[in-house]
Amino acid sequence: MTVSIHWFRRDLRLRDSPSLAAARGSSEGVYGAYALEDFDALNERQRPFAAGCVKQLRATLDKRDASLTVLEGNAAESLGAMAKRLGARAIHVARAYSGRELALQQEVSAALSASGVAVHLHRGHAVHEPETIAERKAGGPAGYRVFPPFYDIWKSIGVDFAVPESACNARDPVPGPLPEPPSTFSMPQPGEEAATNQLTRFITARLADYAVNGEYPARNATSGLGAYLRFGCVSTRTVYRAVAERMSRSWTLAQERMSMEAYFRRLALADFFTHLASFDRTLHDEALQEKMRSFDWSTDPGKLDAWLTGRTGYPFIDAAMRQLRKEGHVHQRAGIAAASFCCFDLGLDWRLGRDAWMGASVEADEALCDGNWQWIAGVGSDQAAYPRIYNPEKQARHFDAQAMYVRRYCPELTRLPTRAALAPWQLERTQQVELGFFSPDDYPKPIVDHDEVARAFLARYEAHQAKAGGS
Repeated sequence: MTVSIHWFRRDLRLRDSPSLAAARGSSEGVYGAYALEDFDALNERQRPFAAGCVKQLRATLDKRDASLTVLEGNAAESLGAMAKRLGARAIHVARAYSGRELALQQEVSAALSASGVAVHLHRGHAVHEPETIAERKAGGPAGYRVFPPFYDIWKSIGVDFAVPESACNARDPVPGPLPEPPSTFSMPQPGEEAATNQLTRFITARLADYAVNGEYPARNATSGLGAYLRFGCVSTRTVYRAVAERMSRSWTLAQERMSMEAYFRRLALADFFTHLASFDRTLHDEALQEKMRSFDWSTDPGKLDAWLTGRTGYPFIDAAMRQLRKEGHVHQRAGIAAASFCCFDLGLDWRLGRDAWMGASVEADEALCDGNWQWIAGVGSDQAAYPRIYNPEKQARHFDAQAMYVRRYCPELTRLPTRAALAPWQLERTQQVELGFFSPDDYPKPIVDHDEVARAFLARYEAHQAKAGGS
């Protein structure tokens, strides 16, 4: 009997799994495996969620008289030992694109190939493979470095229908113990069924007004699919097809289609950052824009701690950072404002902000964090002449006009009138006393003056650009 192993990584599901389908199509017996080397690289928020997904997947396979083997130690060694023990001559896996995940894939491929076990790579978690986009670029397949032309190509390529559900069909007598990390965090319900249910809720209840309501942090109007997509509990193609099917209905209004286009753009942007990372392996450590690699960023520990703990004195920024610490997630609009504040108001190195996201978010993904943070910091793929510096007070007034988001995560401000909750430094001392609000004991004064530091940063940015351009 021909035997193979399916190595589960960022595809903890049975539906629309090209690598699992390929394994079943080429082998009579397929064992499932999950390597704890992948698990150990996750942050403390991700581990409980991933453990829950692995547990759910094992339970699903167990009902089908199959198993999911959890492998300890070095992935190359443990997969090799499993293959030898079970007589497997091939391992099937969804490809990685960049960073540590790609390095581990290459290490495993080299080690197993040397021992006579073939490693077959299949399409990964992107809607469109990076090479599929790059080969359509005029001038050769070197990859895109700016989003608009990438998006034009991305939209023009059809998306295949999902691969039919597949499952492992062999049972390992020694499947190994499940990981059981301690968890004191709230997190989404893990697993493929939970992901499918969340997708259904999004398509039926939130998608039609996503472009409007999704921009407001206090509204529960985003897809809620971030963690599920990160761990592959649902595939990006399944999500794309579900949105496209809803969009194609004859009774869908033009305004609703605009919301669906907005969501497609989110999926495309994630593909774009994956695309960037797959063609440039230096993006985790170096700015995409070569002239910005020598820019003098700050690493001031006091400013960094104030930002990380949500004590900057700017409520919208602090609410975002407290949401990240409390929930392992931050609303994208608030996150953009917080990232801008980190880089431009505080002048902190974008890599410090990126590391904060990588260390605290349940959705953390190296390529997406690198791409998003470089874009915000004005050192990456964004080709604007000047960095987009967001005014934290204006952002609060526009996207949290009733201070609902701010009050949710900054309870010290709950008693204040709405205008004061958004900008408490504007209160006169007598008003503070009348309201029982004493700054900075209950809430800190602004750590910087936004207008002043924004002007100073722009001047420094322009000077650096002029110097780099002339050198």
